[in-house]
Amino acid sequence: MNFAASVAVALLAFSSGVTWVWWWLGAVTLVSVVRFVIHDAMGRTPLPAGDPALAEAEAARQIRIAGQGMLVGGACWCVLAWILLADADPLLRYSTSIILAGMAAGATGVLAPFPRVGPFYIALVMVPGAIRLLFLPNAEPVIGVLALIFAGVMMVGHRANRILLIQSVELGQRNGELMAEVLDANQTLENKVRERTETLEHQATHDLLTGLLNRRGLTDRFVQGAAGSLHGLVYFLDLNRFKRINDTLGHEAGDYVLREVARRLLAALDNEAMIARWGGDELVVVVPVAGPVCPVARELETLFDAPFLFYGQTLDISASIGVARCPEDGPGLDELIWAADLAANEAKRRQSGAPCLYDPSLAAALQRREQIADDIVAGVEQEQFWLAFQPIVNAASGDLTAFEALLRWDHPTLGVLAPDEFIAIAEESNHIAVLGAWVLDRACRAAANWHKSGLRAAVAVNCSVRQLAQPDAVGIVRAALERHGLAAKWLHIEVTESVFLPASDAQMLQVLRQLDGFGIRLAVDDFGTGYSSLARLRDFPMRQIKIDKSFIADIDGKSRSVIEGAALIARRFDLEIVAEGVETLEQATALLSLGIDCFQGFLVGRPVATPQTAVSCPWLGPAKAAV
Repeated sequence: MNFAASVAVALLAFSSGVTWVWWWLGAVTLVSVVRFVIHDAMGRTPLPAGDPALAEAEAARQIRIAGQGMLVGGACWCVLAWILLADADPLLRYSTSIILAGMAAGATGVLAPFPRVGPFYIALVMVPGAIRLLFLPNAEPVIGVLALIFAGVMMVGHRANRILLIQSVELGQRNGELMAEVLDANQTLENKVRERTETLEHQATHDLLTGLLNRRGLTDRFVQGAAGSLHGLVYFLDLNRFKRINDTLGHEAGDYVLREVARRLLAALDNEAMIARWGGDELVVVVPVAGPVCPVARELETLFDAPFLFYGQTLDISASIGVARCPEDGPGLDELIWAADLAANEAKRRQSGAPCLYDPSLAAALQRREQIADDIVAGVEQEQFWLAFQPIVNAASGDLTAFEALLRWDHPTLGVLAPDEFIAIAEESNHIAVLGAWVLDRACRAAANWHKSGLRAAVAVNCSVRQLAQPDAVGIVRAALERHGLAAKWLHIEVTESVFLPASDAQMLQVLRQLDGFGIRLAVDDFGTGYSSLARLRDFPMRQIKIDKSFIADIDGKSRSVIEGAALIARRFDLEIVAEGVETLEQATALLSLGIDCFQGFLVGRPVATPQTAVSCPWLGPAKAAV
């Protein structure tokens, strides 16, 4: 801009006959070139990095040099104004004044960053010329005064422009800082959102207690693996005795077991294995590599070799393990886990520590159990069940004392079912109360009928612990007796030794005492196979114990001492003792010598639908061999 104005003034002066102006233009041109070179050199010189003081000093030096160049240019205009404004040509004076005023006006904005150089530059351009105009022989005071006033206004404008520039720069810096803060806050928010999303995704696919995959997580991982036609094995682990630990030691102990099993699984298996907590005490391991069952199964079995120590107490933990093969046993995860679960149930039933491989026969057995469970209520309503009665005799005299009512089921499609098969299913499906009430009613009716015919014998009925745990259990028994007019002393109720479990003590004790108070004779069935103890027999109102047939079958072996011990217990607590499953004369003779009170078994008589008074007592001699 300075050079362009210089050329314009030179041309104007030359047209008015001033020739020396070309020398002035040459000097201005030289100054402009020098300033341009210096400015370009300073622009190419980077500020010192790493030292703010040196960088600030260098920036100040460059600003100072630039200001000095501007003042040199202003001095050139000062010389021109002093000489040209003295020229006699009024057009030249007026034109030069206008150009100088334009240069001063431009300086108010261009030189606003320079607080001292800017006003001084304006003064150099305007003040000497204005003074010259005031003191010329043909002075033009109005123009001179106006020039001075204009110079003052431009200086004030320069200051205002500088303030505005500073405010603009500060505002820009604040905007930059604010934008940086906004970007930083936005980045922080994005990081938090990403972390929260990752946390939620992890929680959605992992079990909070163990850190293992949950059902959704395992399903997602399996689907990803199945995209490559997954082949491998699915292991289903059902922890044994876990509920007992929770019930006796609390859920803190159960949580410890689950976390410890999870830790051992993660340590024992490689990263390709998918490990998940499928349910409460059920875990699933998917090994996406085809191979034999044994290697991974051995790793799973050894998980339980090291003791589980909970506050110094060793917990007895093991697992029933089922194995399914992918894709042979199912195309999807649900089918494979269903198959492995069935195999784990079979391993639990066998009480085997070895993994059980899924077999289609397990599905058929499950279908049979489901059918039996679904048909129990209908079977009761349609009179498909019936009772067989097996005699119980006094061992010393051979007199008939009672008949045990044994339940049978003529299933319309499955044939005759033994109670060993359907009673447990009735327990699991919560149909045992309905079935038990039916048995109790029919047994009391049968006993009342044979009493009317002159047969004075009691009837013994097996009752489930779950049946006796029903709120109206005592009322159901009493109603059956009253309905058929049977005296309570002719009803014997047999319960298994599970009635002695600590968890059922209080409720069972109350129910059994009420039944005993009616005059009903209470017996412990299958004595010696479960939870019996002297303390339990002392506390519960039992009147009879029945030795399980498994001990009778082994009477010549170690079981003889068990029977002798049972006889001593019975004598100590004034209990009658009955031997079940007596099938040979040798067994009967040995049992009689041990002081057993009553016999029941095929040797005495088989279960039949109509009670038979004819019983066999060959241990009493030929006369009693067939009575």
